[in-house]
Amino acid sequence: MLNKLFTFILIALTALAISCTCNRGDKVPVDSIDVTIEVDRFDQALFSIDTDSLSIEARKLNDQYSDFFELFTNGIIGIGTLADPGFEDFLYSFITDNMVSETYREVQRVFPNTKWLDNELTDAFKRYAYYFPDSKIPRVYGFVSGFNNSVVIADSLLAVSFDRYLGRDSEYYPMLGIPKYLQYNMHPKKISSDLVRAWIFSEFQFNDSIDNLVNNMIYEGALMYATKKMLPNQPDSLIFGFSPDQMKWCKNNESHMWGYLVEHKQLFSTDDFIINQYVSGAPFTKGFPPESPGKAAVWLGYRIVSRFMDRNKDYTLQQLMSETDYQNILNRARYNP
Repeated sequence: MLNKLFTFILIALTALAISCTCNRGDKVPVDSIDVTIEVDRFDQALFSIDTDSLSIEARKLNDQYSDFFELFTNGIIGIGTLADPGFEDFLYSFITDNMVSETYREVQRVFPNTKWLDNELTDAFKRYAYYFPDSKIPRVYGFVSGFNNSVVIADSLLAVSFDRYLGRDSEYYPMLGIPKYLQYNMHPKKISSDLVRAWIFSEFQFNDSIDNLVNNMIYEGALMYATKKMLPNQPDSLIFGFSPDQMKWCKNNESHMWGYLVEHKQLFSTDDFIINQYVSGAPFTKGFPPESPGKAAVWLGYRIVSRFMDRNKDYTLQQLMSETDYQNILNRARYNP
């Protein structure tokens, strides 16, 4: 009888522990949040126009896409605006260029529709509206840039260049001389996290008066922490852009990486070159073994932020992203891997 009672208590306590663990996670009422994202296929609208009536068609596009058309023509493909001399000829050349036309056809093959992307972004920005209720929700456009851009941010809009996400095995990327480590993340499933991170970055800029390595690590880590909150069902490796082996390497070498930065007195360096070598994209992180991913220090920053948020349950995501004293986060995280 005593053994049965003990077994019951153990099961009950285990269930309670599981319940408490689950309750620590954020429960976002996504079904009750009125946000819908539908990627507007500017690429299809542009390449379906009648080039024999380009003057009329261009003005129609300008009216239809008033917040994006000039950004695209002037800022992305660099042919100027409707008012500029020769604009129609430049636009015609872009649309009919063999390489661009071929790329557009490949984009239509890889992205015949974007329903899956609409769903991912709708869920992500419902969560964004929950965590940041006073923030605006962007309109999202898809375009073909001739491989010029991946993500474009402007006031109230996000835009993705589909030709930069054709897949790791796309024959175009080696032809263009794009490094292998960049090709690894040029696939459709990377779009959501790239767009979400880009939007959060645009809304919450680096906000500390001291521009040193550890502050940059924490800021970049906060961006990734927030991105994960918006995309909770995506694996860390996808959001960070690491291979599974690189992700495993980071987890197995967290204390070694931190120890290296402390031992070599890098954390408080204000040297831009040193900061960039740890938080910018690269085949691997300089100073760390070749098995490390580029931006491995960003993952350390994410770990600091995660530890901080775990220890400060009353601290909101809004407060985190609005923080002006990253040293405060480091101190209160009591990070010691």
